[in-house]
Amino acid sequence: MSGHSSGDNISYEISTQDICVEIISPPQRDSKWYQGLSLQIDQEILGGKVIAYQIRWFNGNWSTWFVPGVNDIDHKYNRANNTMRRMWSYFDDHEHKYILCKAANSVSIPNPPIN
Repeated sequence: MSGHSSGDNISYEISTQDICVEIISPPQRDSKWYQGLSLQIDQEILGGKVIAYQIRWFNGNWSTWFVPGVNDIDHKYNRANNTMRRMWSYFDDHEHKYILCKAANSVSIPNPPIN
């Protein structure tokens, strides 16, 4: 146990909490990022859950923070198949940073792919 009970305090266990890190990544050159609106693609590619992210635009400025499934639908679309996509589609060809969370019992937080 982490902590103890006394007075108005409670016992708590935090060893099972997810571990989260902020990662800055170069373009990933992975077309899976723009293949639609799936909220699981981050887990498939990175092995964890992206809880927020930013894109560095080509002019050097960072975007506002995006939260998957909350405020990250891209105003552009995939022309090849006429489908919508999330802002993380820019992970393919833009530098970006994200907060990645994984279960505490996971082996490790992966390093971003370098191409």
